[in-house]
Amino acid sequence: MAGAPEGNKNAEKWTKLEAETLFEKALLKSTIDEYDFIGEIARDLNICRQTFDYLSRKFPSLKDVHNKILSNLEANCFSHSKKGKIKEATAIVNLKSNYGWTDRTDIKSGGESLAKIKISFKE
Repeated sequence: MAGAPEGNKNAEKWTKLEAETLFEKALLKSTIDEYDFIGEIARDLNICRQTFDYLSRKFPSLKDVHNKILSNLEANCFSHSKKGKIKEATAIVNLKSNYGWTDRTDIKSGGESLAKIKISFKE
């Protein structure tokens, strides 16, 4: 028996060419000043947003394109917030949840619990 058994829903369906075509469409859409979140592009392309993560792992050559898509969307979101096209709270949630933004950066403890850092004073 060649190929996957009939009814197998776990068989791989993405070829590298299909993945490249998908990423090219997504990259083009990300440059349009309409999208702020990869889920919006995924919806328009009729796929799950996690498909982009999966395919960039499966085909490492697509990782750079994936990063460009995300960078474009991050810039769109920030720009739209500044221009009042989206609410600031929405932009903040999107940037924190999907692009790694934070309110603060810990520059003193090096990620160690502050309770473990010993402070001594010289007299």
